[in-house]
Amino acid sequence: MNNAQFEAVREEITYAFEHTVFFRKHMEASGIAVDEIRSLDDFRRIPPTSKPHYRRNFPAGVLARGYTLNSPHVMRFQSSGTSGERLNSAILSFDLSRRQATALGVNRRFDTLWRPGSRPKTCRFAPPNCSDVECATGFSTMEERTLPDGTLVLAVAHDVLATPEWQVIKALDEIAAHEPDLLVVDPTHFAFLIRRAQQLGRRIASPRKLHLVSGYTLMTRVARRQIEAFLGADFPIGDMIGMSEIGYLGFECHHGQRHINDVDFHVEFIDAAGDPVAPGQAGQLIVTTIDDALVPRIRYATGDMFTPLPGKCSCGSDLPLVRIEGRATHLIELADGRIVTPGAVDAAVGDAPGIDVWKLEQDKSGACNLRYIANEQLQAGDLAAMVERVTALLAPNPLQVQAVNYIACERSGKFQPVTSHISAETRA
Repeated sequence: MNNAQFEAVREEITYAFEHTVFFRKHMEASGIAVDEIRSLDDFRRIPPTSKPHYRRNFPAGVLARGYTLNSPHVMRFQSSGTSGERLNSAILSFDLSRRQATALGVNRRFDTLWRPGSRPKTCRFAPPNCSDVECATGFSTMEERTLPDGTLVLAVAHDVLATPEWQVIKALDEIAAHEPDLLVVDPTHFAFLIRRAQQLGRRIASPRKLHLVSGYTLMTRVARRQIEAFLGADFPIGDMIGMSEIGYLGFECHHGQRHINDVDFHVEFIDAAGDPVAPGQAGQLIVTTIDDALVPRIRYATGDMFTPLPGKCSCGSDLPLVRIEGRATHLIELADGRIVTPGAVDAAVGDAPGIDVWKLEQDKSGACNLRYIANEQLQAGDLAAMVERVTALLAPNPLQVQAVNYIACERSGKFQPVTSHISAETRA
């Protein structure tokens, strides 16, 4: 971090202290005075803030003085509740746009989507708790599921793999009727929609140049394979790094690498002890907003794990490279003390042409259960090789592998490919 960036961080700290009730109390409780923050080491002494802080203090304690939820340009959001209780938050529309522009700027295949003066028509297909509408069921109308910015939220069942055929047809019909430029989707949900579309002999297309942004959950190699095979090699696809409360944290470039937004945020990656991790090691992402007048966040613990990567991407972007590892509460804890990330499990499973969807769950004893739904392409040799890779990754913990016809979503409506009952308790 250069001097200019550090000064921007110090200004954010001062602003948050002077304008938000919660952060002033947070600093006073830590015994750190704002004028003591003169170096990066001083900055790291500030205890991280977290979702429970903002959940308890929203809105009066976290909105900056002079703002209300009814102030101009204030947009309200609610998280899906992945970690349990849903989080209410707010963001200024131009801050959201600024962060989005920085993140998507790494992918040249999305340049034509943001023509000056244009507003892309968008369809969203994601878990209901991520929909931002009161009711995303198939019994609601398109008008009832259209957001103020014109985004059409497609009807979706709370448990995606149990979606009835009529609701799948309705979603496909509504995409055709809306004629979007952009699909914003959960990857597992969209892979399901693709499989059903193929069974029905349907296409997903638009008279406009169509783009796809994936988010909400980890994009597995299995889901990616299905999406790319259905849409074609030339279809613009970008995997988003984001959170409902702060917007775009990063994006996938046109070379297929993930970049983190260190322009609109100061980013840190820390280990369980709170120390910075070295490049190539996984750590939790901690972000500090830059120039956020509404809800400044200082050392905000995202709960998401990333591996910062060394070097510069061949795409030409200066934004740092990262590898997505998944939620901290989904880490698999092994008996020998090692930690396995959802990203590592996904790499071991691979793109698995004979599998439509899979889920690995660790119970409280430490044992793991890998369930999968197969398709007609499954070969015994490929399955055996995949099981061998995952078994080796999770050793010495026991692994059970099961072929099933159905796998339920989480309570939030998200389909998480990797979960751990141990980490859900110890890292919440």
